[in-house]
Amino acid sequence: MKGRRKVIQIALAVLMIVSAAASMALVGCGGGEGPVGNETIKLKFAISFPNLPSYWGAPPSENSDLDWEEAIETVTEGRVDLEIYYSETLCKENLAYDAIDAGIAELAWVIAGYQPEWVPLELVWYLPIDMDSLEMNYQIHNHVYEDYLYPQYEKQGMVCVTQLGREKYIVFSPYKPLYTLEDLKGLTMMASGVSVTELANKLGALSVSCPWHDAYEALSKGQIECAILDITLPILFNWYEMGEPGYIIDVGGFGNAMPTYVMLEDFIDTMRPEDAYAVLKLTDYWRGVRGCQGGDAGNHLYLLEIPRLGMEFIDWPESEKERLRELKREVYDWWVGWMEDQYGCGDEAEELLNVVLQEMEDFEPGNKVPMNPAGFPDEAVREELRSAGFIVDQEAWDEVVGPDGHWGMDFVYEDDFEPWYEKWWDEQNMEHPWYSAWKARHGK
Repeated sequence: MKGRRKVIQIALAVLMIVSAAASMALVGCGGGEGPVGNETIKLKFAISFPNLPSYWGAPPSENSDLDWEEAIETVTEGRVDLEIYYSETLCKENLAYDAIDAGIAELAWVIAGYQPEWVPLELVWYLPIDMDSLEMNYQIHNHVYEDYLYPQYEKQGMVCVTQLGREKYIVFSPYKPLYTLEDLKGLTMMASGVSVTELANKLGALSVSCPWHDAYEALSKGQIECAILDITLPILFNWYEMGEPGYIIDVGGFGNAMPTYVMLEDFIDTMRPEDAYAVLKLTDYWRGVRGCQGGDAGNHLYLLEIPRLGMEFIDWPESEKERLRELKREVYDWWVGWMEDQYGCGDEAEELLNVVLQEMEDFEPGNKVPMNPAGFPDEAVREELRSAGFIVDQEAWDEVVGPDGHWGMDFVYEDDFEPWYEKWWDEQNMEHPWYSAWKARHGK
């Protein structure tokens, strides 16, 4: 929104102070002259989540973030230095677009629902469209990005490098079982985004916007009675401890979300072409494909944890889920009109929504990435994942991160689809020196 962006000046000033406190020099993003020699370029990545031990007992040192960092620095031969800022230490999650635009972060985890005016069509992912998996969300975003989403990113001078899809939301209720639509009436619920708020209104519930990291306190104090979210949070952050016993309720999905990884488009030009390609491809591999398939693996395990933790799982009958779907379809119609009123793109929103719904019908999973066996120290957990179709194998993992691993450069997610950055790389009409050397060593 150049020339018409509503920037919160105080917030940006705070972000600038945080950036200065971190003693990080800004990288020029508009020159288009490319890098000089072997100069190291800093790539500051901002994310709201902390780096913690995994729920399954793996230490932070096994976090795939560190593999992503090493992958970029290895393949670019040290010319790109990735620095990861956890827990909103570089910028606030709800001001991520501003931080990117100001050059405070070169890459950021973005929740489009906080600042929808930047890329309004990203709000389609916050509708109650109820994707069955993170991977489905990821893949469909890839398929529609160039035709529907990139034009809005381009107006902001940005690109979406990749995305971490979310699966359809469950309802977490610490104290009260919920069996029907009528049980939701009158409840105060944590929900985010205008479409989920509209759905809550249709149910006669009160929707309260509450950041996920404030939800435990709000639930424990009774400020909200239930939360609409993915299954990860109540288990990973021990929200179940407040419950007696606590309930995870599958209502057929209450909503979705789509965190994206956003970068200034001009920043690509500050790197050598081969380094820019490596950053884009490896970010998609580690944060996108692997993040989503790893998230699906984790969700499979979390569902098995519910009874062990003393919670109760309530799976609504199909008849009750269909009653909720009827209300969701009403929300779709409302949303198209709202998008026209707010952003003047109702027709585009309707077309995109229809394409997304059709893509959901046509979805087929892509090629699998291997999981890190050290991320699941218990062999019984590893075997459970294998039985569910995930790759948890040390030899396969070593082919990626071992002494002569490809770090993700040799991976293709869909054999019959090229993401935008692959097309960009084809236009460069050059061989990637590091990857070419790796292929030569492996007879490829």
